[in-house]
Amino acid sequence: MTDMKVLILGCGYTGLRLADRLTQDNIRVHVTNRKGDLAGQYAFPFAHSPDTGPVLPPAAAYEGITHVLSSIPPDKQGHDPVAMHLLSTLEKLPLQWFGYLSTTGVYGDSQGAWVDEASPVNPKSVRSQNRVNAETQFLQSSLPTHIFRLPGIYGPGRSILDRLRNGTARNISKPGHVFSRIHVDDIVQTVFKSMQHPQPDSIYNVADDLPSEPITLIEEGSRLLGITPPPALAYGDVQMSPMAQSFWQECRRVSNAKIKTDLGVQLLHPSYREGLQSIRLLEAP
Repeated sequence: MTDMKVLILGCGYTGLRLADRLTQDNIRVHVTNRKGDLAGQYAFPFAHSPDTGPVLPPAAAYEGITHVLSSIPPDKQGHDPVAMHLLSTLEKLPLQWFGYLSTTGVYGDSQGAWVDEASPVNPKSVRSQNRVNAETQFLQSSLPTHIFRLPGIYGPGRSILDRLRNGTARNISKPGHVFSRIHVDDIVQTVFKSMQHPQPDSIYNVADDLPSEPITLIEEGSRLLGITPPPALAYGDVQMSPMAQSFWQECRRVSNAKIKTDLGVQLLHPSYREGLQSIRLLEAP
């Protein structure tokens, strides 16, 4: 693996977990964020503002790079910053692999039915339509593109356990309404396996085995913390932001069969039960 050198564009929560995993295998990693100031990483700035214009990574960011992952979402105007500012530069590199972290929101509302990578995209929100546009730009480019469609992401420091502790968890009841989710470390292992076995123009759903109602997630989190769950609130009685409302207006079950058959993924956290338990164990003194 020493011949692999990775550039992670937009190194946030998932990107940092991936960078840590890669460096454990002595794989060289460059990253970007808005300021280029991540400690312990070869970090470079990359920022996009419609008002001030872009701040682009220097040439040193691309030196020897064989694999590139973009985890940057489209901006408020719907433009993908990487496609807009870096695509021509990336297309000139001798890349073996390019990955883009997208969303399962591109499938829209299936009324609880299962969707897989062969299902048609049917985005209901502008936000998801922008993701479809970004996917299309990368797939139509000359990059060796791999699309990863993600549902709700959770992991250490970013789970229902944190919201239960700080009192922000709302126990919303909408019987029959399920969400898919994925532990961040299962995203990392899936992306890493794809990097090792490139199949350009591939699309992968990265979800766990158990789409479920949010109320069951809260009940399990409360059990692990030894607290009483917050009182249930009927969906129709809850005031939500427009973004939160858009999530609750879509219901789908996301199939992960392809990452298992094509990439040999064995989920570390097949459901929220194992995922929350692992987080709780990490927190234990």
